[in-house]
Amino acid sequence: MTLKFETGDITKATTDAIVNAANNWLKPGGGVCGAIFNAVQSAGGYSAYSDLAAACDAFGHCPTGNAVLTPSFGLNSSYIIHAVGPVWSGNPNPFDRLDAEQRVHVEKLADSYRAILSVCQWNQLNSVTIPAISTGIYGFPEDLAAAIAVKVSTEESGDIDVTLIGFNQESTNVLMNAPSPRAALLLKGLTL
Repeated sequence: MTLKFETGDITKATTDAIVNAANNWLKPGGGVCGAIFNAVQSAGGYSAYSDLAAACDAFGHCPTGNAVLTPSFGLNSSYIIHAVGPVWSGNPNPFDRLDAEQRVHVEKLADSYRAILSVCQWNQLNSVTIPAISTGIYGFPEDLAAAIAVKVSTEESGDIDVTLIGFNQESTNVLMNAPSPRAALLLKGLTL
């Protein structure tokens, strides 16, 4: 297993799978999700976009903390893993402790990363590129999410090569420097 960090467009990744930061209904959205659906349409036209939407619709609802696999419909990677992370609530920048609901969000985000790795293992995928799940419109504190991503990827990826990708250098730096002192303090004592 290797853990790498990159900056760039996840839709251009050449790993076996890329991860879509999906919503529970697996519908096209904004952020990473929108970029992936748009890239599929650019690669294969409206037919490919419709095929991806239909593949997602076939699953119906995906609970928070879970992930499902579809073909990539023309992207460089063969597959898309659609992982649903939690929506952060409460203080967007907790300083010294997490409330009970935020601890559940932390556990659900860790579950999302575990689900991604499980999908890879079940489908014999050797490599995956993962964005910072839940940090966009879902509001999860970026340094806390990075600490969870790095911890789960390092401890539980087995033989899978994991690339954590930031959309800009600043977000990649947060991943590379995880855990931040604040994230380490907030996660102290939690079992992920």
